[in-house]
Amino acid sequence: MTARTINPHPWLDVEREALNQALSEERLGHAPMFLGSPGVGKRALAEWLVRRILCLQPADGQPCGSCHSCSLIETGGHPDLFRLELLEDKNEILVDQVRDFIASLGLTPSVGSRRIGLIIPADRLNRNAANALLKTLEEPSGEVWLVLVTDNEDRLPVTVTSRCQRRYVAVPDKSAALDWLCDRHADRDHAECELALDLADGAPLLADEWLTGVGLELGLAIRDGLVGMISGDADEAALVAQWRETPAESWRWLARFSQLWLHGALAGPPGVLADAPMPAAGAAPVLEQCWKQALEGTRLAGRPVRHDWLMKSWLTEWRKLSHPGPARIHRSG
Repeated sequence: MTARTINPHPWLDVEREALNQALSEERLGHAPMFLGSPGVGKRALAEWLVRRILCLQPADGQPCGSCHSCSLIETGGHPDLFRLELLEDKNEILVDQVRDFIASLGLTPSVGSRRIGLIIPADRLNRNAANALLKTLEEPSGEVWLVLVTDNEDRLPVTVTSRCQRRYVAVPDKSAALDWLCDRHADRDHAECELALDLADGAPLLADEWLTGVGLELGLAIRDGLVGMISGDADEAALVAQWRETPAESWRWLARFSQLWLHGALAGPPGVLADAPMPAAGAAPVLEQCWKQALEGTRLAGRPVRHDWLMKSWLTEWRKLSHPGPARIHRSG
């Protein structure tokens, strides 16, 4: 395995270099927390740091990719790496998971002298779970690191964040992100890659996800349906029938477009909605409510609820924005 295989995200090079220097100079806190928007590479950076800390033969500030430790990480069986994540059927990380996690970190290292606990997504720790973690965050034993990743720092208690070394991962330069996307998606034209990146607010991994499958096409179909609703010429039942087939993805797009239309009502239309009908500023409360309902739908996406009912309720709110008139929008994006 080469360093390029481990580090496929070039916009993170500066952050990796800074982390390596901090680690080499023993300035890296025992609980770095990676913050930033979804899709900017926080998890990738955290995974790289885990490899760098545990690597037995780092070279040029990179994990070597070939030592015993790197090989164990690659196969998912490193005995000194412990992951704290959501259980498949849960929406929160539970206190019993944290207690088991802490007990595992207290074991004697099996490879090298270091142990790492990786917590993703940290903002899903419920209150009891977060409280159970506090002592370990404040007084880690030996060479133990806790590496946390979150999209939403505000959901974490201050008692947790204050004990971490906060490291913000910024949205990369647009030209660099766009070059990377176009290289990865040579089958897509430049305009599609740019549209996906703009819809993702510049987050390249989120745009990459949409371009890899049919995510972008689904999003544009949802956008066109919402335009039709505002213009009064959409089939509401048909929209619900389409959206309920992929509730998680549909709710994410409904939340995204609610947010974009809200921005348009308050500050002028963003480029991705340049030719879409824009409600007046007085519609902002309706759009804000649509955005909040869509976020709640996203949260419930994996649960056995009637998403068609929730989507009908959502459209009842969106319908308040409708006004007859031509629906003009660039169908090519």
